[in-house]
Amino acid sequence: MSKGSIVTIVFLAFIGYLSFTMIWSGSQHQCEICVEYKGVKSCQKVKGMAKEDTIMTGISTACAAVTNGRTESIECANIPPVKMECTEI
Repeated sequence: MSKGSIVTIVFLAFIGYLSFTMIWSGSQHQCEICVEYKGVKSCQKVKGMAKEDTIMTGISTACAAVTNGRTESIECANIPPVKMECTEI
């Protein structure tokens, strides 16, 4: 096996290792967010890197299930969630 082949294999193995670790360590927080809007309740589980961003994504996703239109979505997002449980993963 030539020196170039060995270097190429080592380089590809290193790139594979980096890809694997980035995929498995990508999500650091998991949250379950429940919102209630006009008597209708919706819960969503979301994962993300930053806790604050994960919470906002959960609220937006849960509100999308119980609202119609942009105005209702904004109103729903401004109401505090009825349930918010976050864990680090």
